[in-house]
Order: sequence, then C-alpha cells, then structure tokens
Amino acid sequence: MGDAESKAGASVGSCLIDRVEITPCRQRQDDPTWRFARGTITHVDGWIVALTSRAGDAGYGHVLGTPIYAPDVARIEPVLHALAGVVQGKNAFELEALHALLVPVAEDEACALSGFVNALYDLVARTLRIPLHTLLGGKVRDRIEASRLIPLKSPDAMADHCARLVHEGYRCLKIKLSGEADLDVARVSTVRTRVGAAITLTVDANQAYDADGAIDVCRALQPYGIAMMEQPVPADDVDGLIRVHASGLLPIEADESIKTLRGLVTLIGQGAADSYNLKLHYLGGIRNTLIAIRICEAAGVGYRFGAIFGPRLLAAQGVAVASVAGTIHAGAELSEFEHLLDDPFSGLTTENGALAVPDGIGSGVTLGE
Repeated sequence: MGDAESKAGASVGSCLIDRVEITPCRQRQDDPTWRFARGTITHVDGWIVALTSRAGDAGYGHVLGTPIYAPDVARIEPVLHALAGVVQGKNAFELEALHALLVPVAEDEACALSGFVNALYDLVARTLRIPLHTLLGGKVRDRIEASRLIPLKSPDAMADHCARLVHEGYRCLKIKLSGEADLDVARVSTVRTRVGAAITLTVDANQAYDADGAIDVCRALQPYGIAMMEQPVPADDVDGLIRVHASGLLPIEADESIKTLRGLVTLIGQGAADSYNLKLHYLGGIRNTLIAIRICEAAGVGYRFGAIFGPRLLAAQGVAVASVAGTIHAGAELSEFEHLLDDPFSGLTTENGALAVPDGIGSGVTLGE
C-alpha cells in the first residue's frame, strides 16, 4: 500500500466518534427590544454539539431552540441525547448512512437534526484538514453579500438603524413588517427615503397578513422598489400564498410555508412563490440545504439563504453552503450573529457588508477564543 493510501486508510479509521458532548448555549441580544411580527426576542437559546474522534479531532454543530426565544427543553433534550446515542462509536465519514439513522430519531426536530448533521460535516472536514466548502464541492465565490434584518420599531427608528448599516457597508436590508398596513408602508417609505434607491430592500411580514391584506400592502409598496415580499400570509395558507403571488404586484418569497424538503417540492410544483427562503437549521442541516438548493436550481426558481440566529459557528456553516451555490440574490441573511452577545466561537466577521468564505479547516471558526 502506498503512502497516500495508507494515510487515507488511517484517516477513515481515525474518524470513529469517541465522545459526544451537548452544551447549552444562550446568547443575549444587544438590543433586548428586538421584535418581529410574532414576538420579541431578548435572547437566543440553543445547544452546542461537539463530536470528538478517537484521533482527537472535534466537529461542532449548533442546535437552535425553537421557538428561538423560549425553547422547549423538556421536548428537545431527550431527542439530543437519543441522537448522541446514534452517532456514538460510528464512523463520521459514512455521512449518508448516518443521516439515514438520524432522521427517524430526530422526527420533527429539524434543528436537532441540523446540529448533529453539521457537526458530522465539520468533523469530517477537520479530519481531512480541508475547509468545509471543499467537502461540499468547492466554493464558487470568495465573498457572500449579506442582508441584515431590521426589527420592528417606529418608522424613524427603523430608518436610523438602516442608515447605520448602510454606513457600515451593507447594501441589502430586510425590513420586518407587523401586519399594520399603514404603519408598515410608512416604515418602508421612511427607510427608502433615508437610504436611497441603490440599496436593495426586501420586506418580511412573518405571516402577519391574510391574502387580501397582503395584496393591498404589495400594491401600496410598489413605488418603493421592493425586491421581495417574504411570507405575507400564515404558513398553512398555501392557497393565500398562491393568490398573493398570482397578483404579480411584487415578487413573493415563501419561508415558513416550506417546512420540509417535500414541502419545498410541493410549493414549487404549485407555483406558490418566486423565491424560497432556505434556512440551514429548519431544513435539517447542510445535507438537506444542499439538496434544496439544487431542487430550486433545477426548477428554475429563486432561493435565498434565510436568517441564522445563533453563534458564528452556525453562520460559518451557512456561508460554506452559500459559497457552493449557483446564485445568490438580495443578499444572504448570515450576519445576524453581529447583534448577538456571548458567542462561544470566533473567526467570522462581516466587512463592508460581506462575509469572506472561511478557508481554515472545517467550518473555519474557533471555539473558546
């Protein structure tokens, strides 16, 4: 056996998972009044999953608590420990086989599945001493333009927030809507006046309208150059989503309506939206998100990388996925870690409104610095 073959064989053998650790992770918001249509988020709860191989390499994943401001610990923690039992002693290189074992144990806990799947991918990349994006097929871009979320406040306060972000270099902003039509239109109008025509603006109702109300708001927002209206109606009102999309007043993006890969396929088949908001944690991790990207590309529909609320680890893994995607429009919502405190990871920053794709081994971030 040649040197290269011997090293490869040793690498495979050394990726047996020897230890699984699950640690709570609570991050405070720098703005404890941060609010969207469904509530106020004062902090983000979750867990860090650490998988350590017999050779001493460690891969990390983050489990987002859902809802993110008050996770159901009694429901989620037993699932995490069951998933730990699945991977204990297994070979992390067998990604597809392990995924097939994890899915039925995770059941509906997509965020729990995501944490373990992402930790497996991170461990494999670290074992091979390669960046995560290389494991995913190789990056096609070095930088990811970021879109920042603007929480609900008065029109002037939201415009002030937007102006600060534009000054920092951001060129894509997403304005949260509350379902109060006149106020929402005033928010958008005030922001557009403040930031000018060159900034890409999207809006997100987070299910706050019914179809008729959403159509009226889309019509009222037309003069302000809105690139996308995200999830205008309740998640289960697919007929309403289709109606708003069919109105043709604004490009429409589905988010909460997606739920699963199968849900994504169904929505695309129904012509429910122009674009689909893909969230790494809600789709069950890196593997499923890559599949979702290719489904959208094959179907000829748009997609975006949805907001990640969590540590730099989760954002870096989202950046790696975005780096291998065919197209990105209206910015990727991967810089929300910038307004979260108490981050256990370092090594990822947003500069001039964009994220550099990490080229360090694994996810490219460091625990404990």
